[in-house]
Amino acid sequence: MVFGGVKKLKQSIKDAFERYSPKAIFLGTSCATGIIGEDMESVAAEAEDEIGIPVIPLACEGFRSKHWSTGFDATQHGILRKIVRKNPKKQEDLINVINLWGSDVFTPMLGELGLRVNYVVDLATVDDLAQLSEAAGTVGFCYTLSSYMAAALEQEFGVPEIKAPQPYGFAGTDAWIREIARVTHKEELAEAFIKKEHERIKPKLKELREKLKGVKGYVATGSAYAHGLITVLRELGVEVNGSLVFHHDPVYDSGDSKQDSLKFLIDNYDDVPSFSVSNRQQYQFYGLLKKTNPDFILIRHNGLAPLASRLGIPAAPLGDEHLAIGYDGMINLGEAVLDVLAHKKFHQDLKEHVKLPYTKWWLDQEDPYILAKKPEILNEKII
Repeated sequence: MVFGGVKKLKQSIKDAFERYSPKAIFLGTSCATGIIGEDMESVAAEAEDEIGIPVIPLACEGFRSKHWSTGFDATQHGILRKIVRKNPKKQEDLINVINLWGSDVFTPMLGELGLRVNYVVDLATVDDLAQLSEAAGTVGFCYTLSSYMAAALEQEFGVPEIKAPQPYGFAGTDAWIREIARVTHKEELAEAFIKKEHERIKPKLKELREKLKGVKGYVATGSAYAHGLITVLRELGVEVNGSLVFHHDPVYDSGDSKQDSLKFLIDNYDDVPSFSVSNRQQYQFYGLLKKTNPDFILIRHNGLAPLASRLGIPAAPLGDEHLAIGYDGMINLGEAVLDVLAHKKFHQDLKEHVKLPYTKWWLDQEDPYILAKKPEILNEKII
């Protein structure tokens, strides 16, 4: 490691300001920065005084946490410290929507209630971030990546976090709309909107349910996102007897049970018999798919899709994470499933002409987590 990078950091901040004229500059720490103890806070404070814009140090060394999702918290902490207005002038028709990425399906929905959307953090301007403290409320998708900022906005600036189920399926979307309406005093508009949307999509939903009758699906995504997708698949009449989620948060920053998306799924749409929390290891995923034998999978991280293809199972990679949200989301996801099922023959042909990269011993195992439970088995000679 090269010690003493403060001088270069100061120069880099100056160069960035002169070249790009930004409204804010973020500093991200590496593991090396944390190990050698570089004083980024002092450098940031001095640079901020000199150039007159926020310079935000983010304590995001990899060893600070056991899970990648806390990187969201670190980023949001920096935004709250340095960019959000400390003496906000409230905008009673503004709702913060915190998410990772995806199309803006919220503006049309909340527009029906006479509300405007402040869509952050991805691709937001500095001005968008600054007005976070001025909103009438905050919603987030999913709670893993938004709950820190939402809880802090409520605690420090009096911006209420909308504590409701996520807007997936009829039950979740109805509850979400009604809670936003309660906080913003738009109850009458909300009920009219809910009634109109139910009537609008029911004919198309009935048609999709007929086409998807008897189909089995599997969901492999982040936790709260998976819970929402399973909800929508069950609204479509698709059997979901298995899911792999990449993490699980038993407690959210607000501590409110209304944000327990797994409980909401089970209470309203029944249990998921084969439900696993795992860090998406392919050799384990093989056993999970073999056990449930789905007709298709919904997946967020495409690295698992090739394995499913080798098993003859088509995968729908969901690049737009908002595809299934709201009333239209049920129609969107149903059509996406029909599209992927149209390619099932190709995947079945592929299965007949490829070989899996595992030993017969592993292919015969019933428990995909046997190596985690009994690591000593690796020391045995397997024939």
